[in-house]
Amino acid sequence: MRILSMIVFSSATAGSNRIDFEKRVVRMSHGRIKIINLIDEIVRVANKTNPYISPGNLPNLDIEKIKHLKDDAVNSIIRRTNNKKHDYIIDGRMSFWWRGGPIALLTLEDIKRINPDFLISMVSNPNDVVTNLKSKPTWQEKNIDGYEMAEWSEVEIYTADLISKSIRRKNYVIGTKENPSTLYDLIYSQHKPKAYISFSMAHKKRDYKKLDSFLRKIRKYLIIFDPRSVPVTQYKYKTDRLREIVYNQTVRRDLHLIDQSDLVIIYLAELVYSSGVDSERMHAYSTGRETLLYFPFEKYGPFTPYFVDKMFNNEKDLIKEIKNLSEKFREKGKL
Repeated sequence: MRILSMIVFSSATAGSNRIDFEKRVVRMSHGRIKIINLIDEIVRVANKTNPYISPGNLPNLDIEKIKHLKDDAVNSIIRRTNNKKHDYIIDGRMSFWWRGGPIALLTLEDIKRINPDFLISMVSNPNDVVTNLKSKPTWQEKNIDGYEMAEWSEVEIYTADLISKSIRRKNYVIGTKENPSTLYDLIYSQHKPKAYISFSMAHKKRDYKKLDSFLRKIRKYLIIFDPRSVPVTQYKYKTDRLREIVYNQTVRRDLHLIDQSDLVIIYLAELVYSSGVDSERMHAYSTGRETLLYFPFEKYGPFTPYFVDKMFNNEKDLIKEIKNLSEKFREKGKL
């Protein structure tokens, strides 16, 4: 029997579809993990005196009233997580986005009291968020704007990063289309090194099949962060302004994924130029991440192997190196 429960605080905007992702992680745990929804807890507390409060109209309340309800909800969550038979994902958010701006919900003191082992910021493409929200009765009459949803997502990540640093915990950015084994391994396989996979999004589907096959082989050794977990380029954006903020956030998010990793694998199965891959390789190498390059071609220039620690033209040799690095990480706790 475990002495202490593992607690993860999961932050995201409304409509992010993160609950589906979290439920898949719960299924992987065979019931070992329980989800506690912060907003549901606040509404449950509010309904004791006002049965008309719902997630849809909760932000209409006076800010001080919301604060008191939130404090009671946090107390309830702390009591529930004292049950050591389970591990917990506390699903919530750092703020409401209401009438064009953020309303603070959680404070540094709240997160200190919940005392999570780490935080995650779940991220979706704002087009998906708008589609999801429009399907919900409580949001159908509201003017939902993709640009505002993108801003809200940025606020959630920024706030979670600040708070996590203050309490000396990690905040991991995870896309809602990520493989659920990523979060499961963050909880239960902390001996594995974390790896960001960099590749050209211009690859054709047949090359993604090869990439996916490679990822299946190395997941036994690594915790993987895949940039495809937040789709970007296949969407049509209603305005240039929305496309610009999504593209800018994509760059910052992918660099965040590198910064939360121990190593970066550059997977170039095809000779397709990618400014993103070049930038990610430079960032990884210049910030001290172990940087491995898969380049299965005979001819290359002097810059190809320069900004990497090791280059491989054979996938089997690369996997062998990954296995060795994983064993070294397990023994020493770092690469």
